Amino acid sequence: MITRSVTVAKIRREYWQQIAAGGNRFELRDEEVGAGSQAFVFVDAKTGEHLGNARILACTIFGGYDASPWSWSMLSKLVEAPVSELKELFPYADRLGAAASSECEMYVYEITPISDEELLRDILADVPKKRLN
Repeated sequence: MITRSVTVAKIRREYWQQIAAGGNRFELRDEEVGAGSQAFVFVDAKTGEHLGNARILACTIFGGYDASPWSWSMLSKLVEAPVSELKELFPYADRLGAAASSECEMYVYEITPISDEELLRDILADVPKKRLN
């Protein structure tokens, strides 16, 4: 048996458009996705409509007790979103103020957009073909 997983994530439509156009290669989350997750399946945060998919290439953890510290301006540059929007999206970290970097982990995922067909191919990779006798 082979288990594959993807992470369904809500995202603002304008952020997805940046990713799809190749303008943004990073996705910021305040929760870690499952270690076995191979891709994000993005849905519109307002409507729930499927927007697209992105393969997860790598994850870098910032903040907390064991990882490198982060700043709003650093995260803003990585994900190409204004600091004010990031603070709106992550109100818990914003409320922590100066302590946020040491007390709040942020997960930066390097991603690349993929089609529905590529996502399915990735999920089914290495699945043995059923023999017909």
